[in-house]
Amino acid sequence: MSWLNKGLEGFLIAALWLVSIPRREIKQRKVIQALLLSTLAAVAIFVGRDYEEGIGDLSGILFLAVLFLPTVMVHEISHGWVALQLGDPTAKERGRLTFNPVKHVSFKWTVLLPITVYYLFEVPLILPKPVPINPRNFHEPRKSIMWVGLAGPAVNVFFMLFFTLILGSGIIPDSGVGTFVRQLLMILIVLNMGIAMFNLLPIPPLDGSRVLMRILPVRQTASLMRVERLGLLFIFAVVIGTAVSVGLDRVLIPVIEFVLRALGLDVREFRAMLVPHT
Repeated sequence: MSWLNKGLEGFLIAALWLVSIPRREIKQRKVIQALLLSTLAAVAIFVGRDYEEGIGDLSGILFLAVLFLPTVMVHEISHGWVALQLGDPTAKERGRLTFNPVKHVSFKWTVLLPITVYYLFEVPLILPKPVPINPRNFHEPRKSIMWVGLAGPAVNVFFMLFFTLILGSGIIPDSGVGTFVRQLLMILIVLNMGIAMFNLLPIPPLDGSRVLMRILPVRQTASLMRVERLGLLFIFAVVIGTAVSVGLDRVLIPVIEFVLRALGLDVREFRAMLVPHT
């Protein structure tokens, strides 16, 4: 990517963040956002690279987004559904127990943040709005919060194992359309694996911290809840530091391959899938 292309994209992303600050009174905010997004897409396709390369990159991102968004939607819906079973109807009352993607997307989480992360680290990331939970509705808040937190990763682990069973069964041929289907299943396995493992980290506001809150004494739990925003900044700092120092691929790929081997899958299929992107 040329310095001109990189600079223009960075400028447009910064402008999008400035326009999208909720507290700022900006007329025609959505129109301005749409114009900036359109300009950013045009720059990504036409400036500093071949047209075919730009279209290919954009198509690949959109394809991953189509797979990623439903995966994280199921993750979030499971949080809300378990919360409902334990006495908190907040997610249901706000229309979040649905597979309608409109109810789960936001400009900041689902558009702007993923674009920024991809610009900085070339890592595709699509996030839905977090499902709202009100712990005051639980009869046993500490215990219920733990189960709600575990629900999302548990669903991702279930789908990871389900797709692994299909891929490892040998019923899908490694030729023709079968090759595409096998690659699709591998992507879904890795997506669910990554979402589950990432969310199980015991760092607030990730799901693993909900388990930690159940184990820690009440005083430490309250302190942990107060530093949720700092936890998010810490996560981004670790990601940025890793990307700059050694590269995310050098950290993530060995972990993914280790889990794939543990699942009994052939890592060569995973490596072959990475070749076009390296």
